[in-house]
Amino acid sequence: MLPFFRSNIILWTFFTTSQITYRVKASSSSSQSCINNPEGPLLPLRRHQASLAAGLCPPLVDDETAILTGSWAPWSIPPTCFGPKKGGERSKLCVYTATRHWAGGPVSVITTPEVAANLASYILDPGVPWLERDRGVPFGGEVRAAAAAAAAGSSEPFEVREIPGKGFGVVATRFIPKNTILMGEMPVMLSIMEDVEAWESRDFMKLLHRAANQLPRREQDEVMGLARQNKGYIVYDILNTNTFQVAVDRVAHSGLYPGIARINHACKPNSFTRYSPSTLIMEVVSYRDIQPGEELSISYAPLNILSKDRRSLLQLWGFNCTCSLCADPAASKKSDAHRSRIQEILEDLDKPQTRTVPERIAADIKEVESLTEKEGMTAQTGDLYGIIAEMFLGIGEVDMAKMYAAVAVRNLRHYAGFDSERARSAMEFLGRLDQGERGRERGEVGDNSKEGNGSSRSAAWSDLSLFEVDT
Repeated sequence: MLPFFRSNIILWTFFTTSQITYRVKASSSSSQSCINNPEGPLLPLRRHQASLAAGLCPPLVDDETAILTGSWAPWSIPPTCFGPKKGGERSKLCVYTATRHWAGGPVSVITTPEVAANLASYILDPGVPWLERDRGVPFGGEVRAAAAAAAAGSSEPFEVREIPGKGFGVVATRFIPKNTILMGEMPVMLSIMEDVEAWESRDFMKLLHRAANQLPRREQDEVMGLARQNKGYIVYDILNTNTFQVAVDRVAHSGLYPGIARINHACKPNSFTRYSPSTLIMEVVSYRDIQPGEELSISYAPLNILSKDRRSLLQLWGFNCTCSLCADPAASKKSDAHRSRIQEILEDLDKPQTRTVPERIAADIKEVESLTEKEGMTAQTGDLYGIIAEMFLGIGEVDMAKMYAAVAVRNLRHYAGFDSERARSAMEFLGRLDQGERGRERGEVGDNSKEGNGSSRSAAWSDLSLFEVDT
């Protein structure tokens, strides 16, 4: 129903997701879960365990429970819900609105009661101090300050301007150094993306209309002022044009971040987005130094795909790219050659004959590092180094695997986000390497043969695709 959204997390995903699950019965073990969602809520792990121990699983709230109990906290308005299509097995689909979340703004969410229950458990307090300790950099006050500055009309290092041929865009008003956090924004609307065909389209549109109308007037005006394609119902059109795909309780949703939505696309952008599933915050970070008067840009499409595929994807959002790369046929052709070559190198590293020649491995790594830098794809080197770490583990070079895995963790925490699934998977992989080394030192594991390491955890090279997108 909402088929395509900008994807902010991209590239050669290779780590196997390792999910911590707390099993159900409270009386049998300290490892427990809330029955309504065995994956566990969005609370930081220690707070989640404490809540379970105290019997504080978040309650399910829908239109019926709101009437029966007279309670729908922490939501500000009783939810409106619709059941699935006749004969369907999905739960209800509801709209939930909080007029003031922990960062000070509102949010309307179209989702299931199960997801909403876990979202509600932290809508007023996501445990920012715990998260900041893990992240290593404060961001709670930063988001509040940004919201306050926006409300007061305070000056930022950028401004929204009308740009010829593009409508509106965001332009730097002063010098912005590399790695500056330009925006930190909470969504004003979230809408489930998984299995949306389980509910009637007319019911979904009604919920969409209510979700927008239940926002305060200021946010309504902000949403309605965003670009659209003039196709169909206006709110649906706006969301289909401006939202980003995000994970809410490990369920795919589209998220509307009005400030970030003003930033236009470029195939070689000067900024990137990163998303925190623990807080719903999306940040925009400068990829490089940005000069006064330069337009801020992010990529709406996977950075690693070829120009013809980018054009096809961007046209789904109703526009043709006119960035400097697309406007220069020679540069675009050269860029396509570089990106194709990166994929060829990854395939070469998978060949047994390559893995037995250290000089060839070193040459491949050096070339792919050079190409990713030329193409402005540094944000994806975390995934790349993870693949290289897997390759070294497969041939029994554990020290080299650890070195590249550590770099993968560092880059993924920076570019994908400290609490992103990709960063967590990379940290788990590095942890397993460390554990294996300590086990060998204690004599707890057998011979570290090339065959043994290769067969125990081989990279899924055949699954790697130039067009693979990590959601």
